[in-house]
Amino acid sequence: MRNLDKRLTTVLLAMMMGMSVLAILCYATIFMQPNIPFNPLSPQRATEVALVNVVALQQQQSQLPAATIDQSYPPTWTSTPTNTPGPTKTATNTRTATPTKTSSPTRTPTATNTRTPAPPPPPPTVTPTPSPLPYIVGSHSSRNNCADSGLEGIVNDANGLPEAGAQVQYGETGVSGSRFIATTDGNGRYGALLIPGSSGSAAFQSHNWYAYVVENGQPASEQFTFTTDPIYAENPSYCGRDDNKNDNNDNNDNNDNSSGGGDDNLAPGCTLDPCKVSSSIQVKIINWQRRPSAN
Repeated sequence: MRNLDKRLTTVLLAMMMGMSVLAILCYATIFMQPNIPFNPLSPQRATEVALVNVVALQQQQSQLPAATIDQSYPPTWTSTPTNTPGPTKTATNTRTATPTKTSSPTRTPTATNTRTPAPPPPPPTVTPTPSPLPYIVGSHSSRNNCADSGLEGIVNDANGLPEAGAQVQYGETGVSGSRFIATTDGNGRYGALLIPGSSGSAAFQSHNWYAYVVENGQPASEQFTFTTDPIYAENPSYCGRDDNKNDNNDNNDNNDNSSGGGDDNLAPGCTLDPCKVSSSIQVKIINWQRRPSAN
């Protein structure tokens, strides 16, 4: 009897387990494929039934007679509105299949930057050195002169000997057409009168000059500029001048002025004659020297 009970229990348990497994498989199949034939509540079937009901309802509504408005009511009456049928039942949405999982894209390796070597810098451009002009200023000095303003000097060759026939061009700076040529003599000396003492107002003013050596019509040295002082002081008439007509006292005063120590003896508004001041420049002396040859 006990063995029979055990067998029945085992059979019942096996049946229950089998039914459970079948139920699980059934639900799993319905979950994965909801439109299989043995699913009584498949979305496809529910949609078809809903569509049939909608079509039947539309046919019923189309067979109803159209309502006519009774115009026999008094003007103040409002006709009773007809009943509007309720909204039709919307069909159940079909179940969307679960999308399949897309595999993650493989990561593209990051490109490494390859350093391009910079091209070598171009060789420096060689700037040609200009050839020096053949003459330079060997020395220059000045002296005062109570008569005229002038330019003088000597031109020497590369050996330091006087050079005859050399040309020195000179003129006043800023004066159009002021271009003159002085040529050296057999001793290499040249001279030029710049401002004569009889030139009126020009003798009472300072002037700016230039000079340079010319060879074959081209500049052969750097341009040298200088300034000459006035020959005479532009004083009022009562100051007088040392013209050998004054008395001995005046001569003594003028001698004091020439040494630069007689300023206190001048009348108010009077200045010394530039020609009597040792530092004034009326004559400029420029000596030129040819550069030694490279050989």
